[in-house]
Amino acid sequence: MSKYMPVTVSQMECGRKIANEKQVGRARFQQALDDGSFGRFLDSLKVELTDIEAPKGARVHILEVEVKQDREWQAAVNAAGPNTPNDYNVRKVGDQYAPVGKGKVKEKLILLNFPNGDGNWDKAIAWAETKGLKRTHPREAFAIGEQHPRLPEQLGQNPMYAVATTDCSFEGRRDACYVWWRASKRRASLDWVEGFGLTSDWFVFRK
Repeated sequence: MSKYMPVTVSQMECGRKIANEKQVGRARFQQALDDGSFGRFLDSLKVELTDIEAPKGARVHILEVEVKQDREWQAAVNAAGPNTPNDYNVRKVGDQYAPVGKGKVKEKLILLNFPNGDGNWDKAIAWAETKGLKRTHPREAFAIGEQHPRLPEQLGQNPMYAVATTDCSFEGRRDACYVWWRASKRRASLDWVEGFGLTSDWFVFRK
């Protein structure tokens, strides 16, 4: 990976000219700054996916999703897991996951798995930080369930769990949301972070 060098004023001026040539006015440019779109674009430039190597004994899988950032919580849960019961705890934590933006954005997600069952939440988070990756919100993990319903077949693993890596508090515990595939069924669910790291768990990060 190349050595970091600061962005120059002349480069910013080129960016301003390109925006004007494409008729992106002040209001839209400001909106991109305010809703995080511009920040996510910059994040996408920080990490080349080809530079990402899994920890020893682990594996990674990269995929793309379209995330509906401001989708209503129950609708997001239902889309991710059409077999999710109405009384599941995942339905009770939507107030802790406010939308991070508006509209739809495309995201490249990196899934980390410990096939020997020797991983855990802290180990996955620490690895992601060394790679400059960001934690994912549930709506990003939910998008995997909705848009990649046959992912377990592709990875040769069923059951399978895709774990969003931004935790929440529920009944005094640190919990995280995830999508669960088992046979032909798919559910969204919630569980404590200390329980993740088994052979079927995939921790989800983004650039």
